[in-house]
Amino acid sequence: MTSVKELIKRYCIDEIEEYARDLNSACPVAQVHNEFSPESIYTLAERGDLQGSNLIWECLTCGLCRQITGNRIDMSRFIREIRSLAFQAGCTGTQTHGGMVITAQRLSTNPNLRPGSPGWIPDSLRVTRGRGVYLYWVGGAPYFSALVPDLVPVAIESARSAILLLNQVGIVPVVLEETRFSGHDLLWTGDVEGFQRLAEQNLRAIDKSGAKRIIVSSPEDYHTLSLDYGEYFGEMDFEVCHISEIIAEHLSDLRLGRWEKRLTYHDPCRLGRGMGIYDAPRRILGSIPGVELVEMEHTRELSRCCGTSCWTNCNRYSKLLQVNRLQEAADTGADLLVTSCWECAMHLNCAMRPSAWHQVRVEIADLVVLAGSLLEA
Repeated sequence: MTSVKELIKRYCIDEIEEYARDLNSACPVAQVHNEFSPESIYTLAERGDLQGSNLIWECLTCGLCRQITGNRIDMSRFIREIRSLAFQAGCTGTQTHGGMVITAQRLSTNPNLRPGSPGWIPDSLRVTRGRGVYLYWVGGAPYFSALVPDLVPVAIESARSAILLLNQVGIVPVVLEETRFSGHDLLWTGDVEGFQRLAEQNLRAIDKSGAKRIIVSSPEDYHTLSLDYGEYFGEMDFEVCHISEIIAEHLSDLRLGRWEKRLTYHDPCRLGRGMGIYDAPRRILGSIPGVELVEMEHTRELSRCCGTSCWTNCNRYSKLLQVNRLQEAADTGADLLVTSCWECAMHLNCAMRPSAWHQVRVEIADLVVLAGSLLEA
């Protein structure tokens, strides 16, 4: 088992003091939580007290530390490894929504459970249940309508819109008969064994489909299938791409209707800093006739997180972060905040529910749902 001391060296956490000022001013959590800072994480790690600290679950693993230090310090990966050690010792963070989302993912690791997916796909959409070059990865979208019904239907609507747009450019994707999570949240909350069991089932299903290009809507699934599966199982024989990349590649084949709106765009952490996808969503928005795209104060590589991660430790600090991000969007004067992550949309919408602080209200739209709604024949 890797020790904490080895992890400190591997991810250069012992160099934090050199970057302390920049890290403390950039870290979103440190801005709202006076006990949290990258330095405090390092201090606890050096003392051997980090695994049992709630601070490891407060970290958003958003990747800003890596960005600020020129890829030198990887706090996100360090925290992921520490959470794995904590999980093995029986320590976990506080899971949101009664732990239902994490529990559903853990249940998905059971090969005897065979979750089906066809009910949410209308007859107007063309998919195949057999083999094909393209596979549209549905992931957790069908689960969210049952698990967090007051924060949907953006996920399932986004999945339907993705298939609609793929059909429009001549792609009839495979959709797996059994719909499972990718395992992102299990991995990032320390349950490495559960993640591996789930990934093995997914990889068998992908192999059976014959797909060579996996198209993903969720940035977390994109990161997981692109990078984490390869890390644990070796080089994959398929390519993974985000739906925004596919749409951007085929903009000349799509007729999007005129829409006189001022929009701003929220970069999801896993899609932006995690995978380097910044331009494709903006190209799509910029291609809509009549749209004016305005940027928030923190954008692209320095974009701020939606405030919570892995359905864990959503608390007053998360709400502060969400309200701050929503205020940034409101300050642009935009009519609409657009994002390409249905979980970001859910988390930000959650902060505007009547039971929340209700300090700022911004209309939020999913990029793919928006593009699909503007299609012209």
